[in-house]
Amino acid sequence: MASVSTAELADCVLTAASRCRPDGLLVFDETGITGHPDHRAATAAAVLAGGSLGVPVLAWAIPDAVASQLRAETGQPFAGQPPDRIDLRVQVSRQAQKRAALAHASQISPGAVLWRRLQLLGDHEYLRWLRPRSAG
Repeated sequence: MASVSTAELADCVLTAASRCRPDGLLVFDETGITGHPDHRAATAAAVLAGGSLGVPVLAWAIPDAVASQLRAETGQPFAGQPPDRIDLRVQVSRQAQKRAALAHASQISPGAVLWRRLQLLGDHEYLRWLRPRSAG
């Protein structure tokens, strides 16, 4: 995805949105969480499309402390956000997420980074507005 223009990717988002008329879009934090170029490209496209649609764009983020711990343990380039850049802290149940992860071969290994990330995050997910809700 990183090799496709942001405008072209945003057109894909707009096409999909025309079928379901979303109230908002949920994406990766603009860091891509791990810096993955496809994650960053998808986020940029969603922010552009969100502007065209007039809908908010909410991004999944991880706190700096969690990213730092994951970097130290795995050597992967996790990027977190400081507390003042996290807008929402949502309590979640991990059971459905864990069942879904087990359906993907890359996540089945007990050593997969996903499991450590979930352990560090506990029963909360962290979100930030990339395109806030409009007043009214």
